[in-house]
Amino acid sequence: MPNCAQGKHKVYRMADDKKLKSSFDLAMERFARQGEKSVALSEQQKKAIAEAERQTKAKIAELEIMLKTRLAGAGEDLAQIEKIKSIHQAEIAKIRAKAEDEKEHLRKQTVLAD
Repeated sequence: MPNCAQGKHKVYRMADDKKLKSSFDLAMERFARQGEKSVALSEQQKKAIAEAERQTKAKIAELEIMLKTRLAGAGEDLAQIEKIKSIHQAEIAKIRAKAEDEKEHLRKQTVLAD
């Protein structure tokens, strides 16, 4: 064991002399144990998923424009502004959830077709 100016260092090792693993490695092992397997997406799948993402971004952009209009109409009424923002956030969450469902459907659809 190496010596230092103050004394000896203790070297701690795992019981079976394995290297410590990164959190990424541990996560990948857990993922593999769950029985999930990575499936390559077809070009058609990738295009359909990209289109779903594009449509989602467009819908959210449209909501952002509508939000500005609604907020301008609310003036300085804080209760109304909070209500508008709350509704806006709920609408965005709904759009994103629907998009994730659609993308998951697209991923499974071609897996089942193969």
